[in-house]
Amino acid sequence: MPLQVLLAVIVPAAYGALCGYLLGVNKTAYIVLTLLAIAGGYIAGQEHNGAGEGAIRGLIGGVLFGVAIVLVHNATGKPDKASIPHPEIILVGITTVAGIILGALGGRRRANAPEEEEKEKTGFDLKRIQRGELIGFVGVAVLAIALFLIPWYSSSCPDVHAAASAASHCNPNSKLKLASGELAYGSYTGWETLKFIRWFLLAGCIAPFILAYIIAREHDLSWRPGEVTMIVGIILFALILLDGVILGRPGGNAKNAVDLGLEPGYFVGLLGAFLISFGGFRRQVEGVKPSPPGV
Repeated sequence: MPLQVLLAVIVPAAYGALCGYLLGVNKTAYIVLTLLAIAGGYIAGQEHNGAGEGAIRGLIGGVLFGVAIVLVHNATGKPDKASIPHPEIILVGITTVAGIILGALGGRRRANAPEEEEKEKTGFDLKRIQRGELIGFVGVAVLAIALFLIPWYSSSCPDVHAAASAASHCNPNSKLKLASGELAYGSYTGWETLKFIRWFLLAGCIAPFILAYIIAREHDLSWRPGEVTMIVGIILFALILLDGVILGRPGGNAKNAVDLGLEPGYFVGLLGAFLISFGGFRRQVEGVKPSPPGV
């Protein structure tokens, strides 16, 4: 019972309290920790046998996590560093629904996990790499090309001369905040614009290669191959959504974060993150062997 209380009650409440404190201190830290809660909810669900039990665990954890964020943030009295829904009870609803879904998926995963069989290892073999890993590789290529080569964001005015000209009919207050801290006109890639998130996107590109190595070596894992890659892809997808749709675009402050547009690179980056996640999901499907009737 003490361990159940610790894992199901104290841990999500304490983690939510930490996120609530960071909400008024550092935007990037808050976003990263809240995204890591996705993995936590899924793993917590795997401590239960079946989607129903996992959903109940996710319900409890989601409520405690969201309530702790709101209470601690209000207690600190610091202004929001990241955008949150208003009224704040909506945030609690979002964390609750997400917790139920993730917990149910984790519980279902445990209930459907096939029994591992002992098998002889034959060393490194690239023939074990299948379609799931190839999809992940394509996702990495797409995301990397989008991150470095294709513009993600643009200001209303293409350059300083257009901003100074009344004939251009653009908004001179529209400026992008680059990773260097400079405010600038024009179109820029995700690597040039995102200060911290770009490093997480770059690190996430490693996941499909690690998965391919594990598959080629046929390592024994305590989880189904592809699960971690799928979660990494989901986190990358969420990070891109946050810096463009949910939390707004990188414009520095409310004064110059106006009339900022999304360029094709942003959507190509979303596609790359989706392919990484889908590749991990596909690997899980490929790794399941059908059981004989009655088993």
